[in-house]
Amino acid sequence: MNKKILALVLATGFVLGACSNNNTNNNASSNKKETTATESSNQEKDKTNKDVKLEDDAVAMVANEKIPKDAYKDEMSFYSAMLASQQQLKSSIVNMMIQDKLISNDMKKNNVKVDDKEVNEKFLKYIQQFGGEEKFDKMLDDYNMSSDKFKETIKKDQIYQKHRAWFEENNPVSDDEIKKYFDENKDNLIQVKASHILVEDEATAKELKEKLDKGEDFAKLAKEYSKDTANAAKGGDLGYFNKSQMAKEFSDKAFSMNKGEISDPVKTSYGYHIIKVEDKKDSAEDLKEDISKALNDKKYSEYLTKLFNDAKVVTEDGPQTKNSETDIKQKNNDSSNKENKENSNSNN
Repeated sequence: MNKKILALVLATGFVLGACSNNNTNNNASSNKKETTATESSNQEKDKTNKDVKLEDDAVAMVANEKIPKDAYKDEMSFYSAMLASQQQLKSSIVNMMIQDKLISNDMKKNNVKVDDKEVNEKFLKYIQQFGGEEKFDKMLDDYNMSSDKFKETIKKDQIYQKHRAWFEENNPVSDDEIKKYFDENKDNLIQVKASHILVEDEATAKELKEKLDKGEDFAKLAKEYSKDTANAAKGGDLGYFNKSQMAKEFSDKAFSMNKGEISDPVKTSYGYHIIKVEDKKDSAEDLKEDISKALNDKKYSEYLTKLFNDAKVVTEDGPQTKNSETDIKQKNNDSSNKENKENSNSNN
């Protein structure tokens, strides 16, 4: 590994050094001469190069000698492994492979199957998305991947989806579970959909409130006056949010209001807000979909944990056990969704 890295560094240094020396030693007169000579030389080379066709088993030609694709693939494998090592991905990859095996075995045990026809159809769609078979094959070749490996990746994704769907079908979330979850977590679950107009001073905020009381359009005034550039163009629309996603003063007021109500000026560290509540989700029924998803995630995570512990997994670090925790993929999705929501409201 070190020899290859050293060779790469030396080669890069040699090329940069040569360029630097040429630039330093050339004066304006010689530059002009060399440019003319270079252009003439390049024209000759272009004529010659047009007659040279790259062979299918090569990635480049150098002085009439080809650099084979097999050599490129060896290099690609080396640098892929080196990158994985640098990023300390081994444990993540091993854990992923363990989960693949656990789910695959559980699918067989419960006679849950993936239709090969469906996998082939998805494979053909990917080919079309890449602009045809020729471009698709080039992409595979560039990434040192076979079409069989690509199909295997598609099938693996289908396995995960089918397994999750099978589990949810056989472990449905009940209305009682939804109500219980809501009662225990309502402070974090209740959501408000609101719009706001943000201004710098109280006098302007009061002026806007008077205009709204006289029937002027909230969205129009938000577009004209609001300093919240992230939402002004949308009429001040903030979408749905829970209490923790907004400044305390803003949340306290918004969550105390009724649907359709417009607030007096509310002061926060950002300025003065006029808030209009568009909708509220404050019951188990309103939040049924969100709660069902959260409970499904929790149940499925616990099931995967049980599969892991029952399988007596052993790695280089010895026997492994897991505590019940949210599935890693779902945690990442939820974190991403939350981050997107927070980013959209960061100026509020």
